Amino acid sequence: MPEFSYTVLDAGGNEIAGQLQADDINAAAMILRQRGVRVMELKQGRKQSGFLGQDNFSDWLASQRSVSNASLIFFFRQMSFMLRAGLPVAQALELAKAQLSSSRLNLTIRLMLKDIESGQSLSAAMKKHKAVFPDMAVNLVVAGESTGDLDAIMDRLAVHLDKKAALRAQMINAMIYPVVVILAAIGVATFMVVKIIPKFAQFLLGQGRVLPPSTQMLIDISDTVRANGLFIVGGLIAFITLVLLLYQTRMGRLWIDNVLLRMPVIGGLLVNGSMAQMTWALSSLLRSGVTVFDSMKITANLIGNRVYADKLQETSSKILEGRDISRSLDHPKIPPLVLQMIAVGEKTGSLDHVLQELGVYYEKLMEVAIKRLSAMIEPAMILVIGSMVGFVYYAFFQALFSLVSGGR
Repeated sequence: MPEFSYTVLDAGGNEIAGQLQADDINAAAMILRQRGVRVMELKQGRKQSGFLGQDNFSDWLASQRSVSNASLIFFFRQMSFMLRAGLPVAQALELAKAQLSSSRLNLTIRLMLKDIESGQSLSAAMKKHKAVFPDMAVNLVVAGESTGDLDAIMDRLAVHLDKKAALRAQMINAMIYPVVVILAAIGVATFMVVKIIPKFAQFLLGQGRVLPPSTQMLIDISDTVRANGLFIVGGLIAFITLVLLLYQTRMGRLWIDNVLLRMPVIGGLLVNGSMAQMTWALSSLLRSGVTVFDSMKITANLIGNRVYADKLQETSSKILEGRDISRSLDHPKIPPLVLQMIAVGEKTGSLDHVLQELGVYYEKLMEVAIKRLSAMIEPAMILVIGSMVGFVYYAFFQALFSLVSGGR
């Protein structure tokens, strides 16, 4: 259906611009006259914007920014509250716009209001802004519009995004300490190799005596690292670049994600996090009236791990063939508990509730795993750094004892 741009005057003499869809220009004019407005301009196609696709420079600048997860959560909570209070969608959006600090989201809502004023639905208006609203949000709003339960949908979206942010924060917090300690260990090792050991070696070799094996090994390691330092750094950079490039490809990402899931400690953490995210998303979608087929496909796009994303895509195809969910989801990296509980949910007709309970269970399981990981990493890193420094001291004192005993 063609799209038309218009400029009209309302009963108060205010100028309003927007777009609407109609069969032809005469039908578009008829729609506008039925709204009780005076048509000033009407033409097919979108109105050309003033600055790089936007009305002005400030709007263009806002369009280049991202929308934080916290802003989206606040927006959906506000919409849920206002819709529950009985406000129309357009009025709720107008009030929500005034309370937002995100310029990108503010611009998006202004554009959505124009689309809604032109007769489009909220979900259709949201669908035009995929960079702001994820597919899950659009599909849930579609379901909410068909069931008339839009306020509850908005609340579920806020809860889902909040849970997702919490899971991500837990994963990041679990990695901060080991990364800091590893960087500190690299810094200590580099300082000893570049500054301490060369001076130590120069002094000992100047004595003209045979050095103990431990001391000689320490000096040899230092000389090797100093002589090949650029090659080592270059090799590390090349390796990291190769991994990043490989991760951009579908098969490369699948292989890397599979390797990560097989790692002894990190793998378990990733499994728990992915299961919590997957079950929460499926529960929210199914409870909102989205079909199982669409829920699987939407959740596949939400899961960061390619192993689980591909499995969910495969499961959606098997469901179309009439197979049950639990058997279709069967995979070595999906815990048996998940499959068993889903089978129970299918038989009892309470799949959304079962998935929600699984989400709570795996969220708590991940919290426990993160605490254990932190408790394990701290002594391990202390042991590594202590071993490095201890070996240097051992080699140093071995050399001193050798010199003292040789001088007698």
